Amino acid sequence: MLFVLILIAGSLNAQNVTVNPGAGSYPTMKDAFDAINAGTHTGAITIDVVGNTVETVTAVLNASGSGSANYTSVVIKPVGAARTIQGNIAGAVIRLAGADNVTIDGRIGLANFRNLAIQNTGNSASSAAIWLSHGAGAATDSAGAQNNLIRNCTITTGVSVGSSSNVSFCVVLSGTTISTSSQGRNNNNNTILNNIMFRARYGVSICGGGGTSLNQNNRIDSNIIGSSAYDGGAIGKTGILVQFQNNCNIEYNTVKYIGGPSTNTTAGADRVGIGVGSETWSIGTSSTTAGTNHKVNGNIIRNIREGRTFSAVGIICATSAGGPPTGNVITNNVIYDVLANSTAPDVPVGIAHAGNRGDLIAYNSIYMVGDLDPAGEFIGITSRPAIGIEVGVTGGDTALTIKNNSIYVDCTADTMTLPTSYAIVMPNAYGWGSGGSNNNDYYVGSNPLGRVGALRTGTTYPFAQFATLANWQTAFTPPQDANSISADPLYSLPTTTYLLMPQAASPLKLAGTPIAGVTMDILNEVRSPFTPAIGAYEYDSIALPVELSSLTSQVSGRDVTLNWTTSSELNNSGFDIERSALSNEWIKVGSVAGNGTTTSPVNYSFTDRNLATGRYSYRLKQIDFNGNYEYFNLVNEISIGVPASFRLSQNYPNPFNPSTTINYDLPYDSRVNITLFDISGRQVANVVSDYKPAGYHTVTFNASALSSGTYFYRIDASGSGSSFTDTKKMMLVK
Repeated sequence: MLFVLILIAGSLNAQNVTVNPGAGSYPTMKDAFDAINAGTHTGAITIDVVGNTVETVTAVLNASGSGSANYTSVVIKPVGAARTIQGNIAGAVIRLAGADNVTIDGRIGLANFRNLAIQNTGNSASSAAIWLSHGAGAATDSAGAQNNLIRNCTITTGVSVGSSSNVSFCVVLSGTTISTSSQGRNNNNNTILNNIMFRARYGVSICGGGGTSLNQNNRIDSNIIGSSAYDGGAIGKTGILVQFQNNCNIEYNTVKYIGGPSTNTTAGADRVGIGVGSETWSIGTSSTTAGTNHKVNGNIIRNIREGRTFSAVGIICATSAGGPPTGNVITNNVIYDVLANSTAPDVPVGIAHAGNRGDLIAYNSIYMVGDLDPAGEFIGITSRPAIGIEVGVTGGDTALTIKNNSIYVDCTADTMTLPTSYAIVMPNAYGWGSGGSNNNDYYVGSNPLGRVGALRTGTTYPFAQFATLANWQTAFTPPQDANSISADPLYSLPTTTYLLMPQAASPLKLAGTPIAGVTMDILNEVRSPFTPAIGAYEYDSIALPVELSSLTSQVSGRDVTLNWTTSSELNNSGFDIERSALSNEWIKVGSVAGNGTTTSPVNYSFTDRNLATGRYSYRLKQIDFNGNYEYFNLVNEISIGVPASFRLSQNYPNPFNPSTTINYDLPYDSRVNITLFDISGRQVANVVSDYKPAGYHTVTFNASALSSGTYFYRIDASGSGSSFTDTKKMMLVK
């Protein structure tokens, strides 16, 4: 029997945004927001982005209860394929003006990809892609934009790194204007998660409402901020900036390619990876903003470059609290390639600190090497030291704890005779109080201009310098760093994933001291409660229960096979196999039983099947019979490409009851219909009817409403001038 299905290809639908599918369709996000503000849509609202939109003015969503707006939540998501919300706007593309409980989610279904792009292509003096602010009127301006989530989006602006006069933001939380200083009152409990941001002056900027209306409990997590080179996609000034804020969690972000050499920039500026409280730094002078209890943990900050005589800083922590301890925690961060051709008092710094008291800098790994004034940069400057950790002015910064940090500084300069590398610089007669410094590794290589530490009373060099650790240990009263070391940390350096991970012979192993509340490392592996490693990566203090001799991968179509071999096993219960489509968000996809205790090599294998097109990372979680576990990461990234041809697979299971799965492959973006017929040729179900991106696809069909029997399912797909039809048989047995 011949089945014929006629597909009618329509022109592009101008209605690109659908609210509560069936309740209203609009050409732009602004039109949809205007309808919500007018009270046309109420309650829990879903906005499906079914086509690309071009916004000509800012899409503003007001607070519920402001005017006619009456909603409990709003979810914005792409449907059918990757979508773009774009505008050339002197302002923001999207503004949440006091709006609460809004989710902008770039995932399609639960696939952990970024399928929504939000782009402001304009280059006005102050512009943004996404802007969260308090409301516009007296009735709403104290409430702020709260409990909002921005996740899995690609967010860009039209301002390149070379532009210093036009200030642009991928995401900004502020007041009534778009800037780093406009105070936004009570923009609380917002989360910025798993986004990619580039081509802007700032990645994320949060400015709270000053001393009486600080922002509270915001979260910036697992984002990639910056480009892959010092190019037009780099971040111009600061990756993440947080001011007038309490309890901000900044964790597991990758911040990279901030600023650039002089050939990429038109004016000098301090370039900062993460700025808490401030985005400016110079020796002996520092500014702070009010804020407490920030957590900056597990971030990778790299390639921060200033080629026009200002500072370059990996992390700045500079907050004040007017009495109580600031309680900031800077832990488990990896910082490398921070370079600046600075004029005193500016300087390149791995971690810079100024503020009130009671902060913690611990378990960080810093690697600062390279030429500070390479060919083509400014020359003839008399002071450009590279500093691993620099602490601010005397009196305004006390009771700091600096422990278990690995600091490798070995910078050179073509036109310099003063020391070029300091592992740590502190104010003279620093007030350690309840804090202290210990169990750090200060290493300045073989550079004859390297110094372990320095004390200063002013803002110019030279300071009191300490060439050796022994000299530095007696620089303070009471003495500090009694258990610190000065040795090559022997970083592994094979890939960016393990850039500063210690080798087996590293002196960082067993050299740390336990710190209450810091029990995990940058990979979320448990630290030794007795003798932890120095630096961001833990290295087991006891014999590993499993010694892995190899871990490799093979890709076949949309299937990934992992093969690994153990050279010995002790009390090995087995392995969980975990997969991540984004850094630090892992899901378990399978498990393999172990072999208990054995001294003979054992080979293992696991196949992860039917993956969608995309890029993935894998790791093994080895678990012993006591519940202890250890991670082994696959060093290479897995790429599932686009299939070479159309294909419809046999459903499985078959026979089935009541659900079955159908896989199909699309070499191009295509209009797809999958239709189910009974034995007489009558259409009984429409399984898929949508526009789908090129790639591998899976659909689950539930036949609970059908009777037992034989059915036929057919695909009709067309895209890029090609078409495909295929029919297969399935059996439903109840």
